[in-house]
Amino acid sequence: MKFLRMKEETLELAKALTLAGIMIVLFYMIVHNIPVFAGFLGKVIGALTPFIFGFCIAFILIRLRRFIEGRVLANLKVKPRTRRLLASGLSVLVMILVLFVFCLILIPQLVDSISSLAGSMNTYISTISKWIQDYMGDDDLSEFFQTAISTLGSKMTTWLTEAGGGLEKILGYSVSVVSTLFDFLIGLIVALYLLLDEELFKNQFNRLLYSTLSERMVYKVNYVLGLMGSMFNRFIAGKAIDSLIIGFLCWISMVLMDMPYAPLIGFVVGITNMIPVFGPFLGAVPCILILLIINPWKALEFAIFILILQQIDGNIIGPKILGDSMGLPTLWIMFAIIMGGAMFGIVGMFLGVPVFSVIYMLCNTWVENRLKEKNIHIEA
Repeated sequence: MKFLRMKEETLELAKALTLAGIMIVLFYMIVHNIPVFAGFLGKVIGALTPFIFGFCIAFILIRLRRFIEGRVLANLKVKPRTRRLLASGLSVLVMILVLFVFCLILIPQLVDSISSLAGSMNTYISTISKWIQDYMGDDDLSEFFQTAISTLGSKMTTWLTEAGGGLEKILGYSVSVVSTLFDFLIGLIVALYLLLDEELFKNQFNRLLYSTLSERMVYKVNYVLGLMGSMFNRFIAGKAIDSLIIGFLCWISMVLMDMPYAPLIGFVVGITNMIPVFGPFLGAVPCILILLIINPWKALEFAIFILILQQIDGNIIGPKILGDSMGLPTLWIMFAIIMGGAMFGIVGMFLGVPVFSVIYMLCNTWVENRLKEKNIHIEA
C-alpha cells in the first residue's frame, strides 16, 4: 500500500511538473510574440463582441425578468414556457424603451450645449489671452501661453464643431457606430436566448464543471461566480440609479442657478459619478474650467454646489441605494480605483471596486478560516 501510495504521489508530481512546464512554454511564446497574440486576441474579442453585449444585457435584465415572471405574470394562465418567453421579451422591450426615451431627451440637449460651447470658444480664447496679457505682460512667457491657448482652443473648436454640427453625419455614416449598433442588436438576441433558457445554460455549465473538477472545486467555483454576480449586480445597478439621480439633480440645480450648459454639465457629472469617491470631482474639473472662463463667480458657485452634492450623495443617497453593500473600507475603495484606472483606464475605474470587493471578500474568508483552524481570534 505504501508503494502504491508513493506511485500515486509521484504521478501527481509528474502531472504538476508537466502542467508547469506547459505554462512556462506558453508564457515564453506569448512574451516573445506579443504583437501576434495581441492581434489575434483583438480579432477574437471583436468576433465575440455581440456575445459580450448579450451577456452584459442578460446580466442586467435577469432580475427584471424574474420579477416580471414571478410577480407580474404569475397569475397568467399560460404554459410556463410561454410565461418565460413573455417575461424575457418584456424585459428586453423595457430596456429598449428606457434607452430610447433617455436618448430622445438627452441627445438634443447635449447637441445644443456642445454647439453653443463651440460657437463661444473664440470669445473664451480671447478672454483667456487678455487675462494672460494683463497679468503677465508682453514678454516671451506671455506669448508662449497665448500661442498654446490659441492652438488648444482651435483644436477644441474644431472637435466641438464636428461633434455638434456633424453629429448626424457621424451617427449616420460612421462605420464604427454602425458596426457597434449591429453588434448591440445581435447582443439583444443573444440576451433574449440567455434569459429564455437560463436554467439550461446553467445546467450545461455545471455539467462541464462536474465532468472536469471535483465536487469541492465545483462548489468553490460556483461560490466565487455567485459572489461576483452579486457584487457586480449591486454595484452597477445601484451606481447607475445613483448616478441618474445625481445627474438629474445637477441638471435641475444648474437650471435654477441660471448656469450655462446645464444639460452638458449634468450629463458629465452623472456619468463620472459612476466612479466612487473621485467621480463627482473628476466630472466637476472640466465644468469648473468652462465656467471659470465665462464667469468666475459662477465657477465658484458650481464648485461649492458640487461639494454639497457630493456630501449628500456620499452620506445619504449612495448608502440608501447601495446599502453599503460592497463591504470595502474607503482606503481599499481608493486603492481599487487608482489601480483599476492605472491598469485599464476609465473602464478600470468603473469596475475596479466590484472586482476588488470580490477579491477582498475571498481573502477575508480565507484569513478567517485559517485563524479558526489555528484557534486565534483577532478583531477585524
